[in-house]
Amino acid sequence: MKNYNDLLKVPPTGLLPKEGRLLISSPYYNDTFFNRSVVLLTDITADATAGLIINKQLPYTVREMVGEIRVDEQIYFGGPVMPEGVFLIHSFNNCKESSRLLDNVYVGYNPVLLSLIEHNAIPNLRRKFLLGYAGWAKGQLESEILNDMWVVAEGSYSTVFNTPANLVWETAVANLGDKYSHWLRMPEKIGYN
Repeated sequence: MKNYNDLLKVPPTGLLPKEGRLLISSPYYNDTFFNRSVVLLTDITADATAGLIINKQLPYTVREMVGEIRVDEQIYFGGPVMPEGVFLIHSFNNCKESSRLLDNVYVGYNPVLLSLIEHNAIPNLRRKFLLGYAGWAKGQLESEILNDMWVVAEGSYSTVFNTPANLVWETAVANLGDKYSHWLRMPEKIGYN
């Protein structure tokens, strides 16, 4: 670092938002919902962008929050839009209602897939159930990236499914390289200092 201003600058990664890529919140973005969030981008159109926060585990099970889905595993906070909506990221490649985001990472489900999950019928199936999603209107995400709120990174199966939720942000930042390593030494609630 040359000076204090260099420390606060968020260097761009050169990647554009795209389905399957990640948005990593900068440590200066202390929003209630997005502080130290990692968002898996799921849908990008000319008018909007959507994604799911993959590292905010809720202290409830899927069954506790969505009684009609009989799965006793923790559910995640996917984002503040449509908080009653249930979303599923999974590794099952045989669901017509799912969209492929990355190798072995899909989003979407149907009643057959839910039934298979409820009956543990697919060995080694990786999944995350989420409530709500993160969404941006046309131009909004691009503006937030320009205002140093996010950096865009490549997504991976390992980041989505193998990294513990409480380490996803740190792991994603570490994968960005040395230009971002100082982020890992910053306090989680930077505004409190």
